[in-house]
Amino acid sequence: MSTSSIDRQQLLEQKRQRLQELKQKRLLQQQQQQQSSTSLSLSLSPSPTREISPSFIGQPIRKSVDVSTQTQSDVSITVDSKDIIEKEVSKYDKAIQTSPPIEQDIHVDTIPDRNVQFNNKQEIHESELNEALTKSIKLVNKLHITNTIILDNGNQELKNGNTTSGIEKWATFDTKQSMVSIDINDNLLAIAFTKNITNDAIIYNINTPNLFPEYYLNSLSQIEILKFDKFNRNRIIGGLKNGGICIWELNDTQISLMPVLSTPLYTSLMNTVGKSIALHLSKIVFLKQLLIDGNVCIMSISQEGILNFWSTNLLAEPKMSFKIFNKEKNLDGFQINGGVYLGAEEVVGTGFISDVIVSANDGNLYNAKGDLVHENLCKSMTHCLKKLGNYIITSHSEWNLKLWNKDQVDSFKEIPVPYIVQDIVIRPIKSTLQFVTIGHSNLTNGKQVVDLWDLKKKLYSPIATIIETDDEIIKAAFNESGDKLVIIAKTNIIIYKIDESLKESNSNDFDKGI
Repeated sequence: MSTSSIDRQQLLEQKRQRLQELKQKRLLQQQQQQQSSTSLSLSLSPSPTREISPSFIGQPIRKSVDVSTQTQSDVSITVDSKDIIEKEVSKYDKAIQTSPPIEQDIHVDTIPDRNVQFNNKQEIHESELNEALTKSIKLVNKLHITNTIILDNGNQELKNGNTTSGIEKWATFDTKQSMVSIDINDNLLAIAFTKNITNDAIIYNINTPNLFPEYYLNSLSQIEILKFDKFNRNRIIGGLKNGGICIWELNDTQISLMPVLSTPLYTSLMNTVGKSIALHLSKIVFLKQLLIDGNVCIMSISQEGILNFWSTNLLAEPKMSFKIFNKEKNLDGFQINGGVYLGAEEVVGTGFISDVIVSANDGNLYNAKGDLVHENLCKSMTHCLKKLGNYIITSHSEWNLKLWNKDQVDSFKEIPVPYIVQDIVIRPIKSTLQFVTIGHSNLTNGKQVVDLWDLKKKLYSPIATIIETDDEIIKAAFNESGDKLVIIAKTNIIIYKIDESLKESNSNDFDKGI
């Protein structure tokens, strides 16, 4: 081996040793620096502690260093057996801790539990819901509903006219008996009761709100219709359930009265001088007074279809008698429900018979000759038939009112209503189309109602509701001037005053009336 190669190897060996020494020295410095920072941190700042496992208690903890760079003897650190807590060491990347760590207390706001109480949901009363649905169906394609309906969970209160302008409750009286018919003349009110052992009818004085009876009327049969004589104020005419007609005379000397005139009941057919006369055998459904050939007469129609004319001075036999239908229809259970007269009050001869219109239980309207004049396509039962101006108005079981023109077979107008109209009472004021309807079994709330209508103002809805009650409404009647309305509800007599300050139709309403 040459001398140059030996020198080169020695030089490389020296460099390698030198690098090894530097490396060991640098490693030792780093360990000493780390030990000094650890001891400083332990002396200055407390830190969380943790328990030492029992296997480490009392055992020495030794630190190992490189033998080639070790300059001090081994130092053993013994943990006191009484101190079982070892402090955790905080580690840092480069900087040395010179101040204790700042403890931050993180305060978490606790949200208290709230006892949220939900209000009970406001229930929609079934009656108001039905009412809204009924009105919507009734006015579809005809009206725009402009009024709102307040829905509450309470029952509707009795409406007695106090909230309606122009209608005032004036008097109330309890008769303690069930009633079937009423009529008003000036300050006298005639009421017929269901048949009992006491009185069949009573005449009350209604000049003051405190009603008191003036006359008591008696009859052999129950009174179905009771009317004041238009030509003699001291007379009262009655149509009976057994088909009889009777007349009472009012006088100042007697309080309890029996009829002074009555029709015979001993036979249904009477043959006189070439004419056949039929008496009524079923209840009277229509009474009307006319002047026929200058004589005051009573026109009566019974349920089986017999039309008779009687003189008010003699009820022994009718002046004229007609059978509206033939025997075939009578055998089929054909019956008359009501009648109306469209002609003049003073007539001559018998040509006026065609002006007598009757309603049958097949829903159609016929004249007194038995001819069909108005046909009800639904064939529903007709509950009431009245003359209203130049029209005939009827109520039917399919929940509507119908207007009829004299020369038209089909109805002129159909007015849906939310109840079955059992009776119609015309307000006796000229040039008006006002009337009240008595509705039974109201679909909206189960109550019975009396509505006031004015077809010149509104065609498809009433202008006012006079009363709503749970009691059965039997009849209603206006006085001659039309400013008082008497309503019979169960055993109560309720009198309202009605003036001309009734609310007018809103100019924005689609329904402008006829």
